[in-house]
Amino acid sequence: MFILLQRRHSALFVTGMLATISAGCSKPPERPRSLESASSPAPTTVADTMARTDTSAAQPDVASPADTPATKPAPQEPAKTPTLPKPSIDPGRKSPKPRVIPQPTAAPPPDTAASSPTPAGQDQWLKYDAASNTVTFELIAGPFNFNGYTSGGATLVIPPKANVVMNFVNKDGTPHSAEIISGEGPLPNAAVEAAIPRAYTNKLLEGLPQEGSDVMRFTVPESGSYRIFCGVPGHGLSGMWIWMRVDASAKTPSFGPTKG
Repeated sequence: MFILLQRRHSALFVTGMLATISAGCSKPPERPRSLESASSPAPTTVADTMARTDTSAAQPDVASPADTPATKPAPQEPAKTPTLPKPSIDPGRKSPKPRVIPQPTAAPPPDTAASSPTPAGQDQWLKYDAASNTVTFELIAGPFNFNGYTSGGATLVIPPKANVVMNFVNKDGTPHSAEIISGEGPLPNAAVEAAIPRAYTNKLLEGLPQEGSDVMRFTVPESGSYRIFCGVPGHGLSGMWIWMRVDASAKTPSFGPTKG
């Protein structure tokens, strides 16, 4: 019996202890006073409210930057650069006048008679050596003409007893020849005996072909009238002849159109 009472007393004691522990755990902890005073706002009085109202009324309304419309700056014209005169390289010196270089005067033409065997004004086909009394003549056969002349339209004048070198060349496609015949009487139909020895070309009747050439070398008498004649049959009668005259008074040879 005593043992039962003792066990019951122990059980009540344990139950009370558990209830005490449970009550202690469920009670919320107390907040420190320092935290309560810092977080809770101070009580506002009527005097503080009136002071704040008067201060806000006294301050003027100031527009915030966001409320003010942005104004664009006026465009500015680019500054003009003043045009300055170019500085002179030597401002104290005047520009020199253009220098006029005198042109050399042309030298007078040399004395043709002294420097050249051909006298001034002589034909391009004719040369003359006064020292040897030699006349050189280029006889050009063309289409039934000599040097562009036909039917006695030109005359070759030669000084007396001159040595003649007559260079014949045929520039025509038709064969031609040349010889010196007498200037009197009718024209023959073909080549005849030459009036001056050795005064004829090769192939007198047949004629030399195109670009064919030959040289006649002979000496003329003191005077006389002759004809330079093509010996190919029919050519002379067709007008292929010019005059050659030995003039006793001629000092130099000449060639040109026949004078009346």
